[in-house]
Amino acid sequence: MLISTAVGELVNKIVFAICKIFHKFTVIKSDNRIFMKKNADIQKEFEVNGGVLSTKELQAAGIGYYQLNKLVRARKVEKIRQGLYRWCDFVGDDLVEFAKLVPAGVMCLYSAAAYHELTTFISAESHIAIAAKRKIQLPDFPLIQLYYWKGEQLERGKLKVYQDSETPIWIYDKEKVVCDFLKFRNKTGLDLMKEVLGNYLKQEGRNISKLMEYAKPLRVESVLKTYLEVLL
Repeated sequence: MLISTAVGELVNKIVFAICKIFHKFTVIKSDNRIFMKKNADIQKEFEVNGGVLSTKELQAAGIGYYQLNKLVRARKVEKIRQGLYRWCDFVGDDLVEFAKLVPAGVMCLYSAAAYHELTTFISAESHIAIAAKRKIQLPDFPLIQLYYWKGEQLERGKLKVYQDSETPIWIYDKEKVVCDFLKFRNKTGLDLMKEVLGNYLKQEGRNISKLMEYAKPLRVESVLKTYLEVLL
């Protein structure tokens, strides 16, 4: 009886070992199949996505862990943070990268003002608004300044734009940007606020009615009226 039990356990161990070997062989074979994907095809996959892909997107494109690590070691691909990778030689719009680093984040203040050509000031950081209490893991670089907003401050004036990729970028429209600079004028500085408002008023397509509509719920209506009386 003891011999029978011992033999049974030995057989189970052998079967288990064979299964492990078979599983390992299957994974290696699968990875070798994936590795046959050309670097040029992988580069193209990065390019149509703004130079940045998540682990989920890489897997969907048939790019396996083994090949990804080889590209990282070859310095073709750079790991930005956990689960997010960038093609090193890609030259494109940084907004796509920020959109993937902060999903559902909205480009605001300095970054949005530069995008709309409302200021010549270039900030060293990218400025992105997200929902209050939301937690985001940011890399050491690029530099990102987060603003935790809610309600009208977060939702009003959001635009979805595309910059030569399939990745949507959220950014505030011009009127919201002007109102934000009015609201935070003590932090951003009066000179910069006046530049943003002044440049907005000079642009074609300015919409004073829309500007006033935004100003009321953001509680800068009286301040806006004062400046408009002087500038118009």
